[in-house]
Amino acid sequence: MLRYIIESDKHCVVGEAENGRAGVSAAESLRPDLILLDVSMPVMGGFPAARLLNAQMPELPIIFVTQHDEQSYVDEAFRCGAKGYVIKQAAMTELPNAIRTVMTGQVFCSPLIRF
Repeated sequence: MLRYIIESDKHCVVGEAENGRAGVSAAESLRPDLILLDVSMPVMGGFPAARLLNAQMPELPIIFVTQHDEQSYVDEAFRCGAKGYVIKQAAMTELPNAIRTVMTGQVFCSPLIRF
């Protein structure tokens, strides 16, 4: 579904990974313009993956797309270097805007976040 959302907004998906460690490795070799992570990923979770990516490629924008809408998760995502945070249930409508926002150097946070 995320691929469909991304490609329908005229962006190109250059890689996919089944877990956080594979995602970091793919980003290192593919050098994408942006990366999407989930908080809950096998092998290496999204937060450790984001910290590692941010240390290795600080220019790489990271957007979390996740089911977790609690403020503590959002805070940790941004501490790890994320530039965007989208709730999965709203990804169809929010993700295209989040990508455009983050790619212009701004920060995006889903309005569905519970504060």
